[in-house]
Amino acid sequence: MRSMKRWLKIRPLEPVMLRDGRPFEANPGAKAHSMSEVPPSVVAGTLRTLLGKKLAEEHGHTTAFGEKEKLEVAKLAVRGPLLHYKEQPYFPVPRDLHFRQAGNRLEVDRIVPRKPGEGEGFLGTGRSGWHGDRLWPAAGASGKGAAAAPQYLSAEWMIDWLGTHALTEDWMKPLDNWYADETRLPENVQGGLTYVKEAASEPFLRAFPRDVRTHVAIDKASHTAMEGILFDTEALVFPEDAYLLAEADLSESNIAWPKGLSAIHSFGGKRRLAHFSETEAGEVWSCPDSILQALDGACYIRMVLATPAYFTKGWLPGWLDSDLRGKPEAMGEEDIVLELKWACVPRWQPISGWSYGKREEKAIRRMVPAGSVYFFKVERGNPRLLAEKLWLQSVSDRNRRTAMLDRNDGFGLALWGVWDEKAYSGDERNQEVESR
Repeated sequence: MRSMKRWLKIRPLEPVMLRDGRPFEANPGAKAHSMSEVPPSVVAGTLRTLLGKKLAEEHGHTTAFGEKEKLEVAKLAVRGPLLHYKEQPYFPVPRDLHFRQAGNRLEVDRIVPRKPGEGEGFLGTGRSGWHGDRLWPAAGASGKGAAAAPQYLSAEWMIDWLGTHALTEDWMKPLDNWYADETRLPENVQGGLTYVKEAASEPFLRAFPRDVRTHVAIDKASHTAMEGILFDTEALVFPEDAYLLAEADLSESNIAWPKGLSAIHSFGGKRRLAHFSETEAGEVWSCPDSILQALDGACYIRMVLATPAYFTKGWLPGWLDSDLRGKPEAMGEEDIVLELKWACVPRWQPISGWSYGKREEKAIRRMVPAGSVYFFKVERGNPRLLAEKLWLQSVSDRNRRTAMLDRNDGFGLALWGVWDEKAYSGDERNQEVESR
């Protein structure tokens, strides 16, 4: 039986404008800011639009979407995007890695929840001090985070980090090399310049530079420039050897996939262009054996978000109850129960978009950013099942709206790994800190 899944390379041909949800109008001195990563909704929406246009052309429609095509493309499930650079997959750096400045070097610590000892406590989360009796405060981060820190970690190093949760001397030299290159790079890139770092197969990648352009407002009546009204737009500049990988699942739709798909289509804001082409799946979608072995029978596991996630309780997954226990809904009847012990979650990420159905902007959603890490204790069952069933699958909650489900847009793709509850207890933590 022929597979109902297709995989696409998305290679931006121009800087990609990805609005971050802040209000913007063409007023003097205004600036349209861009996000640092491509959100899944941009990829999913663009892919559905591209396929809808292809189907409309085949059926002889003059509009971009016929009603039939609109219904079919809405059923298309998309996974991704996953960044690739020089043919190597990369993931957002997990937030349980803490980079700090140490003189002319960049050092890294690991963050691990530590069970409170006798006489110790935790004030809880939020203004009401929620979960103070259940969460374990994190240890390991020392000093202020570095202003210049890696944004992406190669899949090879990510797999090692997920399977061991150990920082070794092997990290030091590549990190020193990365930081030496970073300090030689210009702080700002304008005018569409490309990524200037030329290292091959590096474990670390910096945040992509921004392209800032100045525009003049146009009078809608006369179509001439409006005097004195200049504003800026910001866009993300992808390296020449970088592309995004996405998966399209056709099993719920009746779409006739275009054979040998290769097309140039707008991507992001201001109709910037990208090339879409069909490709092979690659190994990145399958859980490595080393992770399965590490998780088999483990007592403490981590869930790392490879893409932003939507949870009904804000930073807290909706599939956890008031005691912080539960399992991802996609696990179905599997006999496994997890208890949350800590989470490394940065500030929420705004996600918006455009509704073709309503012909208006979508409301801003607050998403948990990619790279966020959730630490669990396994109360019952074998966590190996999580990696077997949910490796790079969505752990997002169901969308409360009638629009597309976030799960079908690629939000909340999860990676799984282990952690050691004893890693930062008593004298062991002191010995590790003194050895640095």
